[in-house]
Amino acid sequence: MVWNRMDLKNFAKESMRRNFGACVLVAFLLSLILGLDISSTSRLEELNLYVPDGVTVSVKWITLLISILIGNVLTVGCCRFFVENREYQAPVSRVFHGFQGGHYVNTVWIMFLRDVKILLWTLLLIIPGIIKTYEYRMVPYIVADQPDIPAGEAFAISREMMMGQKLEAWILDISFIGWWLVASFTCGLAGIFWTVPYVHATNAELYAVLRENWMRSHNMGPSYGTQGETF
Repeated sequence: MVWNRMDLKNFAKESMRRNFGACVLVAFLLSLILGLDISSTSRLEELNLYVPDGVTVSVKWITLLISILIGNVLTVGCCRFFVENREYQAPVSRVFHGFQGGHYVNTVWIMFLRDVKILLWTLLLIIPGIIKTYEYRMVPYIVADQPDIPAGEAFAISREMMMGQKLEAWILDISFIGWWLVASFTCGLAGIFWTVPYVHATNAELYAVLRENWMRSHNMGPSYGTQGETF
């Protein structure tokens, strides 16, 4: 199935309108956790408050652990919510999907591996890091759909899904620049109530198309769906 940006965005807007409040709340919750700036000790220093080096290091480690153990799992839950929201009014509780069903450890492990792989490629060279970011773009969606999937399989499927799609996905991302500017001009209000959930909803639409294409290429039937737990 061939996709284009306008169709994805129109579908995303429609799914958001059907469940607007929940979409905003889920996106806001994820942004709040991922944007949690606990390590902003420099602000204390600006107030002429002394912050011991040991405290600074400890806070950075705490921030990292929050990202790994909570932020990444909520990212998977957010993916689950927006994919399900395409079909019906998904409840906000779906954002906690990664903590349920006994697959928390697998979710944390796969998302941690994704971050490490991207980081290592980025440290090697910026361009390969960007390429790997897009190559593994579908990993959290795959984990959201099949929480017990082995790590190697999740990465392999994401690579196959994104094969020949990276450039178009990048163009899709930069097409939101206008909305991000609006968000900045409104002190983040437009971002909370529109831009952030709009981007998440559009990415869910992209995943749905790439998932269907992948299934067709592997001669898989239509039984696989967002409410199932099997690929």
